[in-house]
Amino acid sequence: MNARIVSVNIGKPKVVTWRGRTFSTAIEKTPASLPLPVRGVNIGDDDQADRTVHGGRSKAIYAYALGDYAW
Repeated sequence: MNARIVSVNIGKPKVVTWRGRTFSTAIEKTPASLPLPVRGVNIGDDDQADRTVHGGRSKAIYAYALGDYAW
């Protein structure tokens, strides 16, 4: 199987209200220009809202397979 990077997406946390709850999320990511440095817990200018479950030294990069998009 051949793999290729189609897009590297980054974003910053923001406060949103959904279903009556207000919280911080960084779910909105947009394509970035390459190359991007990977430093510490982030790639480029990306950031995570809740590092207890996202990001960190062992989770700074996540790759989606094409099949993930159908879901």
